[in-house]
Amino acid sequence: MRFAGLLALAVLATSCTSEPAPTPSSNYFCGMEKGSDGEKAVQRTLRSEQFITNFYIPTEKLVQRLRTGLREMKPGGHTPSQYTCSYKPQPKEDTKGVAVEFSWTSPDDPGWTRVPAEEITRYDVNGVRVESTYWLSKLFVTCRLPGELDDASRKAVFRAELSNTLNSERRDDAEAKQRQIELLYILAGRATDALGCAGDPLKGTPVVKPLPAT
Repeated sequence: MRFAGLLALAVLATSCTSEPAPTPSSNYFCGMEKGSDGEKAVQRTLRSEQFITNFYIPTEKLVQRLRTGLREMKPGGHTPSQYTCSYKPQPKEDTKGVAVEFSWTSPDDPGWTRVPAEEITRYDVNGVRVESTYWLSKLFVTCRLPGELDDASRKAVFRAELSNTLNSERRDDAEAKQRQIELLYILAGRATDALGCAGDPLKGTPVVKPLPAT
């Protein structure tokens, strides 16, 4: 199952950890400044004032891998997901927490496999498409890149995914789902800033609006 794969990856990945810092590190954009909207979003999602951040890949390397993946992406395909960081509540010692990953996919990618349609809720977040189950949220946004990747970025969509194993027992908690979507939007915005997406596609405080079922 996806839960098991995420947990195994978290154990095997080379990472470093930190508490929320006075200022975010330029090397790891998942670091949250004390008192920031980002830190508050993590706290709300984890339902914990204290948390540990696990960094799996520096921002510079993440950008390099995403750019390489886009350059090599086949028509109608997608790129490997880049697991970037995770957050775990403290002082709990269990393995549950929140993890985020980024990739590129084709505009017509349905985004889900082996997930019943009735388990997926669709949202508008500041004009951006987000789809979510109780524990996994996916954001899809246009990201135009300048220079040599301009054409490739016009044929792909940037995808951010946030998994939240803490919500495994909260299947019907709409507020918990909204909180994880807010955090996903903030982290995806930091990723698009690092990539240099034209037009600042993810800006402002996330306003999460559920869409009617189709």
